[in-house]
Amino acid sequence: MNHFLAREGNASEGFLNESDSHHASRVLRLNSGDRISISYGDGIVYEAEIENIAKKSLQFKVLDERRRQKAPLLQIGIAPTKSNDRFEWFIEKAVELGVQRIIPLLCEHSERKVYKRDRGLRIMEAAFKQSHKGFMPELSELTELKKLDELNLPEQRYIASLNNSERIALRAIKFHEPQLILIGPEGDFSAKEVAWAEKQGFKHLDLGPEVLRTETAAVQIAAIAQYEAQRPE
Repeated sequence: MNHFLAREGNASEGFLNESDSHHASRVLRLNSGDRISISYGDGIVYEAEIENIAKKSLQFKVLDERRRQKAPLLQIGIAPTKSNDRFEWFIEKAVELGVQRIIPLLCEHSERKVYKRDRGLRIMEAAFKQSHKGFMPELSELTELKKLDELNLPEQRYIASLNNSERIALRAIKFHEPQLILIGPEGDFSAKEVAWAEKQGFKHLDLGPEVLRTETAAVQIAAIAQYEAQRPE
């Protein structure tokens, strides 16, 4: 069953946007009466039936609630990698694994100073549809590290940096509570950035003895967070 992110509607009926309507009618060759899976990105997945379909418009009626996805509690602040493909791979996997928010970070050692959020949103939506997710994460604009304090940050705050020897093990994080984890660029966070994070209440996080690539560290954290959040408290 094909899965879509619906932008307009409720628990009874709704509409797909022009792009998805075109894809459903012209590419997938769906017709009135066919069943589809839809979500509004709020965690609920519905089974629906197409009522009217055209090149620019698809109207559906909701038949049943199939499942509810628990809202993720993990926010990841991550510096976009020099290779845009690697960062986009992380975004895709973050949607599949389930995160609450992705915050692209602009750091002193960042090799990528520009990030096209619109492209990231398209990748996220494709991953959302492919994996039949119910919850769509938030993707922030590129944010300077020192401006993170302007956001509503959770109490659990961690920074994965090589600049400190006293670190908390990943298993010590309370994944049943909201948390924000920062992952720096290929050249790591600067000493000034680490000092700023410490003043903001960030604790140092230990990801193990190996030096992981930026996107690998982020996916590792997302996967562990998903696993731990599903375990009984």
